Amino acid sequence: MSDTDSGTGLPIPAVFSSSTGCAHELPSSCSTFGYNVTTASSAGNATQFPVSPNSFVSDPTGNRVWMGSDFGAEIVIPSAFGSSNPAFTSLGTVIGNALATSLNGTLAVFSDTNHVPNQVYIVNSSSPSSPATLAIPSATMAAFTPDGLKTYIVSEPTVGGSVAPSLYIYSPLQALQGPFILTGLPKAISFSPNGAFTFIAEAALNGSGAKLDAFANCSIPNPLQPAGSVALPADPILMKVLPALPPGSHNGNLDTYIKDSSGYDIPNRTHVLILDSTGFDIATMAITSLPPTGSLCSQGIQFVSNDPNRQIQRLELGQGTLNPLNFFFSADNTLLYVVNSVVNSSGGSITVYSLINSAVIGGIALQNNATPLTADMSPDAGTIVIAGSDGLLHEVGTAVGGSDAAPISFPNAPNSLNPFCSFTPTAGPCTLNVAQAKQ
Repeated sequence: MSDTDSGTGLPIPAVFSSSTGCAHELPSSCSTFGYNVTTASSAGNATQFPVSPNSFVSDPTGNRVWMGSDFGAEIVIPSAFGSSNPAFTSLGTVIGNALATSLNGTLAVFSDTNHVPNQVYIVNSSSPSSPATLAIPSATMAAFTPDGLKTYIVSEPTVGGSVAPSLYIYSPLQALQGPFILTGLPKAISFSPNGAFTFIAEAALNGSGAKLDAFANCSIPNPLQPAGSVALPADPILMKVLPALPPGSHNGNLDTYIKDSSGYDIPNRTHVLILDSTGFDIATMAITSLPPTGSLCSQGIQFVSNDPNRQIQRLELGQGTLNPLNFFFSADNTLLYVVNSVVNSSGGSITVYSLINSAVIGGIALQNNATPLTADMSPDAGTIVIAGSDGLLHEVGTAVGGSDAAPISFPNAPNSLNPFCSFTPTAGPCTLNVAQAKQ
């Protein structure tokens, strides 16, 4: 059982921690170790992986971690570390980077771009050695629809390549669809709460501006046509969907009147929050009875705005140019936490924006003046876990303005001078760059 945070009263999440520093080293040359951190005082003991990892994707249910590797992918059960229960399950011939997992955690996508031809694998945890194998080149991003019945896979051109970014759609119920050519460079994929629409945020490419496209999942016309599209003022970095805004204040009465940075009310519907280097765009989604052209769907989508000058509304952070790694919602959806790899002008690496106040209300600094390398949030939104540039695990409580508790260090692994790897790669010693939280 995890400790309880003295400031929040909430349980401190278990944190799966490791490094991908030996990702491309032969297993005979380098062993990689991971930790299941369950207390606020100690990292616990190191557990050796069968092969060195190149990526990890956590199952949203908290039961497993899908581990990508150049030498053989694995299912990892961190809670089994140090016990008599098996902690690793081989995925047979599957190799490559782990890209995504389904909402129920039973499916995962892996992309092998090292071998020719490139392959994408869709793996089911109930039959891990019998994946669906797809001939998709240069797959860099994927996402499952909420029901797990469709998988959106993005193929990006290699450096110097002339092939346009493409979208593939896989379902076990029908043949692979695509490639569908995208005019922008995809940066993030997300879904509407009811699973009816897929959102793809795209950066500017070849004269086409940055934009947000929405695609209907019930019917995919060929050529692919978005059900709705809206221009973005800057290249997107991250995107998440917020089903509803918290109550705000309007004429002295509580109602859903959260304001954007220009003072305009934001409609109370489903919102797509798109983060760039200086702030958020809020695209508000409204369902219509008019389906998109060429679609067999029963409903369509449009983006609505109360700003008469913009189809989407804007939340400016006013912190200069940031390099955001991730962002999170508070449990009551009133606060946004933006984790940056640079220190913001509010004095920390975590920018705290209040939707109620329509303003940044502070920043949270990490101990040792560390900057984040990765960031994740516990399911109860009580803790942000960060792999810091100081090599320590930082568990930042979000209560009462937020604070960084005593960071956790890692002991050297058995017969090693490094906590995570038994060998020092050419790029330098392995460092903590994986920190994933679960309750």
